[in-house]
Amino acid sequence: MPIALGILAASGQIPGDSFDQYEFAGELSLSGELRPIRGALAMTYAMHHADSDAQARRGFILPAANADEAALVMDATILPAHSLLDVCAHFSSRDEQHRLARHRAVHCPRPSIWPDFSDVKGQLQAKRALEIAAAGGHSLLLVGPPGTGKSMLAARFPGILPPMSDEQALEAAAVQSLGAGFDVSRWKQRPYRTPHHTASAVALVGGGCHFQQLGRLNTNKRD
Repeated sequence: MPIALGILAASGQIPGDSFDQYEFAGELSLSGELRPIRGALAMTYAMHHADSDAQARRGFILPAANADEAALVMDATILPAHSLLDVCAHFSSRDEQHRLARHRAVHCPRPSIWPDFSDVKGQLQAKRALEIAAAGGHSLLLVGPPGTGKSMLAARFPGILPPMSDEQALEAAAVQSLGAGFDVSRWKQRPYRTPHHTASAVALVGGGCHFQQLGRLNTNKRD
């Protein structure tokens, strides 16, 4: 979409005088429809923090399918469009009826459902360590042979963590949105990953999403 708008403005088919007041993102289909993209929340988050002056903050024109995700960034001006024609009408028409309307996010987060920490019998030292890590915001490394309860304990750890702040939730969701793994209904739920025990060290530290991430708190287990 940004390339198409640049061509239309350069050829004089639409006015481009106000382009510097907006950011654009979107995949353009052959029919002119705007298709969803990855990383919409990450783009909005970065743009919002780059515009420190509230008066100079730019609007973000993007596909309608990404609107709810991007609007999670508070005070961001999200202008969803269904097609390139809608965007062209926004810049060409003086009639407010044909201009893009600001989107307000309406989402119903699902309650977090984690295995109950009280189900763990025994493991007093491990449970105490988890409680201290959760209360103090510490990282935790679980080491031991298979079958000692590392996965059982790690799966229950998110249930005792404090609620995520807006800033923590945005940081975690922005990373997830880059890989098309973010679901708006899971807003403010700490992400949890369970890598296979055969994952290599390279895969765990940077070869993909093979890591356990709990917001800003990380719990890694190793057999």
